[in-house]
Amino acid sequence: MKPASVQKAPERRRLTLASGPLRLDLLSNPYGPSIRVQEALASEDDLHLHDYQREATLKRRLGEMVGVPREWIVLTNGADEAILMAMLAQRTHGPVVIFPPTDPVQERLARLAGTEAVMMPRSHRFTVDIDASRTAELPRNGLAIVQSPNDPTGTVVSAADLIRLSRASRAVLLDERHGEYSGRSLVPLVREFENLAVVQSMETWAGLAGLPIAYIIARPQLAHTLEAHRPVARVAAAAMIAAHATLDDLAYVRATARRVRDEKAHMHRMLRKLNLLRPLPSWANFILAKIERGNAESIQQALAARDIFVYRPIDPALDQHLRIAAATPETTRLLKEALVDIALEIP
Repeated sequence: MKPASVQKAPERRRLTLASGPLRLDLLSNPYGPSIRVQEALASEDDLHLHDYQREATLKRRLGEMVGVPREWIVLTNGADEAILMAMLAQRTHGPVVIFPPTDPVQERLARLAGTEAVMMPRSHRFTVDIDASRTAELPRNGLAIVQSPNDPTGTVVSAADLIRLSRASRAVLLDERHGEYSGRSLVPLVREFENLAVVQSMETWAGLAGLPIAYIIARPQLAHTLEAHRPVARVAAAAMIAAHATLDDLAYVRATARRVRDEKAHMHRMLRKLNLLRPLPSWANFILAKIERGNAESIQQALAARDIFVYRPIDPALDQHLRIAAATPETTRLLKEALVDIALEIP
């Protein structure tokens, strides 16, 4: 028997297509946050105040969810702030190691933190393969930052490669902000490595992009070090209230994330049949597709002319690729119709 919150998922939140363009360039859950988030925010009259008990309780609840003590949890104002904190802590020790193609925000945050960024390109499969030769290339005093699933490629890092990376680096930060869509997490490895921290977030899968809340999972000594490099004094009260409300309705929110993940698989099959874009395997809520006919810029513009917006990665290695977010069966249908029209226009 499914929980009542899961059974009611289709009726509680719908994506209204008639209200505007299809934003398949964005990565937030199209079903939005739990309705309990709105109710909780509307009922609070102290959003301007910091509640230390609310913070401590949220750490405890998150720790219970991922299976660690609350002392292992560091709250942050979104996943990007967590990465910035790690970079600020690393600044006096050595460089930051980035594995492109990946989220360009990592390089921007490295510049903001004043840390040197060392680029180690991914394999032709867009994976982070750490063999003996690559281990020798890694700076021993470096902070390695890996996103898994990776944006925009949708690939994940294996447990074996993360272990090798942790043994070869001063510290490792694993960014699992899109991890709820993958159905897998490497958080258990935090118990094995004192230099490994994992970032998880409610921004994408839980629909809280407008109230960014994330958390770092690390052994107490590393957690304390990261906490000491917080760029702002505390996490926003509204974001913590939204996180509590999400945890109160966790079954529903996870049900919507599964629906998006299932729709990603449907969209993947649709793209394969069109012979216009070749979708690559993805563990996230989006697909990176390589252009088979025409070019990425013209197809992106043709879709935009039809009020369908997709993301074109800025990395030169992905010049002929588009990243398309999964949403609902209706958006997939509209995307298919637009791509069929565009295909007819290509010689």
